Amino acid sequence: MRVIIYGCNPLSAAVVADLAEAGADITLLGEEAGALRQVAAGFPAVHAILANEPQMRNYLQLAGISHADVFVAMTRDDHDNILAAQMARSLFNVPKVVCHIASAELREFYGGLGLKVVGNATGLVQNVRHALQPAGAG
Repeated sequence: MRVIIYGCNPLSAAVVADLAEAGADITLLGEEAGALRQVAAGFPAVHAILANEPQMRNYLQLAGISHADVFVAMTRDDHDNILAAQMARSLFNVPKVVCHIASAELREFYGGLGLKVVGNATGLVQNVRHALQPAGAG
């Protein structure tokens, strides 16, 4: 499974660890070189890309989004996550897109529009794993 994770922070690091353990090929996009190195160092199947300019579409293409099976938006900014998730779903037709949204109101709104959303709950990794399951499973 080819996974792109946008955002490098403690939340996404937990998701990276879970998906890497499951054998996923992961590309991690982030704005902080040190954090990217730290997360990627523990997992040989994780490729890190420093994305520090506002050219998201270019970074997504560099990450191989046209061949991705999964896209997970996990930055600390709800609006950045929503934009990136919508791009992955609508422009690049990624089969499974999950968006981390901290705001309960935005989660409800975008979830109602069909976006798979997860929040800042205990069990975030399990919530992401559940969102990636095929419809009707689990």
